[in-house]
Amino acid sequence: MAEIVARRVFRFGIHRMIRTALKNPYLVIVHVLIVAVIGTVSLARIPADLLPTFTTSAAQIVCFYPGMPPEVMEQDIMSRLQRWTGQSSGIEHQEAKAMQGVCVVKDFFHPNISQSEALSQVSMYAMSDMFYLPPGTIPPMVMPFDPTASVPLCLVSVSNPDMTDSELYDVAYKNLRNNLQSISGVIAPAVNGGTLRRILCYVEPEKLRAHGLTIRDVHAALRRQNVLIPAGSAKIQDKEFYIYTNAIPDRVAQLNTAPITVGTQGEPILFSDVGQVQDTRQIQTNIVRVNGRTLVYVPVYRQPGANTIEIVDRIHDKLDEIKARLQDEKRNDPVMGPKMATLELNVVMDQSVKVRESIDALWIAGVLGAVFAGLVVLVFLRNLRATLVIIIAIPVSILSSLIGLYFTGNTINAMTLGGLALAVGILIDQAIVVLDNVERHMIMPGKGRLRAAWDGAREVSTPLLVSTITFMVVFFPVIFLSGLAKFLFTPLAMSVLFAIAASYLIAIFFVPVAAARLMGRRDVPQAEAAASESPTDGPGGSPMRTDGGWLVGGYRRLLLASLRFKWAVLGLSVALFTVAVVVMSQTGTELFPPVDSGQFTIYVRAPSGTRIEKSEELVKAVENVIVDVIGDPAPGNPAEVVYPATLRKYTAGAKRKLSSVEVQKAERESRCEMLIANIGVLMDWPAAYTPNTGAMDSFILVQLSDAGATDVFELVRQLREELPRKLNKKFPGVEYAFDTGGILTAALNMGEPSPIHLQIVGYDLEKAHEIADKLTETMSQVEGATDVRVAQRTDYPMIKVEIDRIAAADRGVTPQEAMEALVSATNSSINFDPAFWIDPANGNHYFLGSQYPEERINSLDTLRMIVVREDQDGTPVYLNDIARFDTTKTGPAVINHRNITRVTDVFANVDPSYDLGSVVAAIEDELAAHEDLALEPTRDSRAAVSQYPEWFQGILSGIGLNRPTRFEITGGAGRYAGMTIELHGEVRSMRDSFVDFALGLVLAAVLVYLVIVGQFRSFVDPLIVMVTVPMGFIGVALILKATGTRLNIQSFMGIIMMIGIVVEYTIVLLDFANGRLEQGASVEQAIVDAALVRFRPILMTSMTTILALLPMAIGFAGGEADVPLARTIVGGVMAATLLPSFVVPSLYVLVKRHKDTTEDLDAAWA
Repeated sequence: MAEIVARRVFRFGIHRMIRTALKNPYLVIVHVLIVAVIGTVSLARIPADLLPTFTTSAAQIVCFYPGMPPEVMEQDIMSRLQRWTGQSSGIEHQEAKAMQGVCVVKDFFHPNISQSEALSQVSMYAMSDMFYLPPGTIPPMVMPFDPTASVPLCLVSVSNPDMTDSELYDVAYKNLRNNLQSISGVIAPAVNGGTLRRILCYVEPEKLRAHGLTIRDVHAALRRQNVLIPAGSAKIQDKEFYIYTNAIPDRVAQLNTAPITVGTQGEPILFSDVGQVQDTRQIQTNIVRVNGRTLVYVPVYRQPGANTIEIVDRIHDKLDEIKARLQDEKRNDPVMGPKMATLELNVVMDQSVKVRESIDALWIAGVLGAVFAGLVVLVFLRNLRATLVIIIAIPVSILSSLIGLYFTGNTINAMTLGGLALAVGILIDQAIVVLDNVERHMIMPGKGRLRAAWDGAREVSTPLLVSTITFMVVFFPVIFLSGLAKFLFTPLAMSVLFAIAASYLIAIFFVPVAAARLMGRRDVPQAEAAASESPTDGPGGSPMRTDGGWLVGGYRRLLLASLRFKWAVLGLSVALFTVAVVVMSQTGTELFPPVDSGQFTIYVRAPSGTRIEKSEELVKAVENVIVDVIGDPAPGNPAEVVYPATLRKYTAGAKRKLSSVEVQKAERESRCEMLIANIGVLMDWPAAYTPNTGAMDSFILVQLSDAGATDVFELVRQLREELPRKLNKKFPGVEYAFDTGGILTAALNMGEPSPIHLQIVGYDLEKAHEIADKLTETMSQVEGATDVRVAQRTDYPMIKVEIDRIAAADRGVTPQEAMEALVSATNSSINFDPAFWIDPANGNHYFLGSQYPEERINSLDTLRMIVVREDQDGTPVYLNDIARFDTTKTGPAVINHRNITRVTDVFANVDPSYDLGSVVAAIEDELAAHEDLALEPTRDSRAAVSQYPEWFQGILSGIGLNRPTRFEITGGAGRYAGMTIELHGEVRSMRDSFVDFALGLVLAAVLVYLVIVGQFRSFVDPLIVMVTVPMGFIGVALILKATGTRLNIQSFMGIIMMIGIVVEYTIVLLDFANGRLEQGASVEQAIVDAALVRFRPILMTSMTTILALLPMAIGFAGGEADVPLARTIVGGVMAATLLPSFVVPSLYVLVKRHKDTTEDLDAAWA
């Protein structure tokens, strides 16, 4: 009873508002204009980005101790920081890596912990641990970390033909970096390339021995000759004077004439007597090459939640201002001032270009979709005014959605725009239904335009409301999504929901008003009216208009024929559904559709221990192969840096600068816009932002030109074949890996370098690498798996210096003195006793120390002959006298942790012609059969499926969605006891998301069914409506198979949206049929009348939906990400339009054959 009262009240309220709108059309128009104005303002102010804002609560800690070996960094610094910061409240997991002289700890928090709270906790615990860190450790630096922003938004390159590498680095590090960081949303802590300026006394070992000195004596003298002590002031008579001294020399050259000590004859021994004090650089560990030339760049990252396009736009706007500011700051510098005039700052590798292309493509797809939808309406209605009434619903609904997005803090991005583009055809569905019904009433004799508009809108308002609510509830399961899926699809759902809600209001308020004012009555000739009326009246006593020409006539004949073979129709639909299930089970799976980002990265790894100079030679060779395949990004380079491949093509190998004609030809033929190589690691800020682990590692960024026909996947395939073929003979033992993803892939992979990531958990690195070798051997044999590699190496060459403490004590030497002498000679005294010199020209300080010239460290004998000190007899004590040198040992170049436990990572890529799911499944099958490993699945508490009951996990296992992600190694005769293998990366995110979406699909179907039950007051009729869902699934499976589209989270979302769309068609159909039953029509006549009346609007709405999605389903450049979503809906709608047109009437007749004789509650209440 209460339900009936509520239904009556609700209908009365809606109907009254429709009547009010018809009586006062200006009120409706004003509301539409208000939406248009506020929506336009929102559109102008809402930020744009590639993906929705994803604020991950995470913090990273970077800690330095120059020269410290990786294992010592791990044990004494990194592990301590992990244990202390791991006490933070709400921490989810930790990741860390230790390299020589630097460690990076990343703390990830649960979503309920804010970024500010995470940073506050981590900073507090990191600083609290400072007391326990080894003396000399540089205090840890804590900064925000966004795992979805691991790829720089852009690079700001610094070039100047007049500057040295040290000067370029100085400008970038001490001036440019801080100016960039002042831009809102920017993180720019690192400088790549160049060299760090140092003031070093290069000592000659022979001269030291000749004067009876050690390198430690030189360093101590440097400190004495370069002193920073505040002298204060002096009060003399009536005045007070500030005191300045020359304790710090004004010029570096002055130190050469300063004495170290006094000789045995009383003569001063100067620094120039044992070497040379120079304004130079530290030992180079990082080289950056941009288009073949050595440069410096600053990578720009975004702060968590910041907007990509806004940041890059601000950088472009500020760059000239920053350049002028830098030139002004250096104006009084006698050395740097004149050079600043030729300084160049450029934004390169701009990721926002791809973001803009993606957004523009979606706008174009949406506009074209709206145009196609409008043409469909015009063709069917054959009335321009009626078409305009319908089309107005699109911009007003979209502007309404933009208002909602703006005030909920969302952005314009690939997901929200994709949602709006997808909704274009759906937005006018309800307007079409209302207008078609209004037009049907307008041809009825004796009805005025206002009455026809009132009756037409009132008649469909309730079923349309139910269909709207039905469509909206399919998005309800989004709130149960987690992680990546929730981050992506919550904004999409919100954009669609805002638009759909607005479209319903426009359909029942604006469309009747516009139709009453713009559409004239059409007097239908009596013969045509008779032909267009069925023998019985429609709902409310209205004649049933079923005209529509040959199309409706043909459908009527097919429909009547199908009703004679109802069981055959149902049997055929079941068979088609079975085929669809089989086809879907064979469809490839992936997390997200591959997107051509217009760039790729090549990771190059030389044999362990390779010097950076040799790594640079290798990189030059790799660059030359790239240029040979893709083209030269800078053919106008000077002759000394023109690539050999370019010279072969355009100068027949002659080493000269290309002519202007040759340059133009090379530029036209080149598909490469930018080539940036980063070699080695600078053990400073950049260590936290580079995939390199040492001098043997390099990565090359390749940005392609927008020539249009450039296929990044095909180019990578060519290079994967060409690089080993051309370079393996000269550079044996080199590993190559590729990453074709840009900012989108990096965000979805949370910074993982490859989609397949197997992590071996175990402390013993030797055993872990044994397992890793077995994994790589197995994985390399799987078809579709490429670039299989182990991230860590344990064969980095070492020189183990073992001091004989007894022998050292006999000669009066302490281990500290021995180590200081060794470190001073090889890496400079700055490593253990940093002093600094202040440059009066710029006020910056630079480290001061002593070391051997780099070229003198050319053999082990050089180290053995380092003089530590003189003993009591005045005899030099060489390092060889008190220590043994062992070069047979090797060790790790980098050590990685996950949750304070050592891990070894095995990565693999997937060939684009294969899908991720099948490749991983093949790898798992091969590993399961591996006898040496004998893997046993174990429970993984972090897997998404673990949060569900056991019985539901069993169901998921039955459909292949509950595959294990953690394995215990039981083979090896107990050698690997306690070690496990865990699955991480994109494949884990894919499986977790699929589990969430599987539950979402079930939940969406159940919710839709329950909403329809409330409308029909029946548990049977909604089941008839739900038949359209499996019919739509048939279309989804067939279109995915026909187009080669894989099942991914976009496809899953498309299936969920398809459910809401297709049931809408059947709801109004059954509402009409039930109305005819109430008027006494037979079951067959009721469903035939309803089907014929609803055929034209259903055909119109389905075609508008399909054609509106067609541009997106085809896929414009930059809009590939939404292709599976659009294709899924298109296939589902096509099938759900064709098949239910015959299946639903047949099923309706079978179910309703024995007409329900229960009392009509509405009639009883009346």
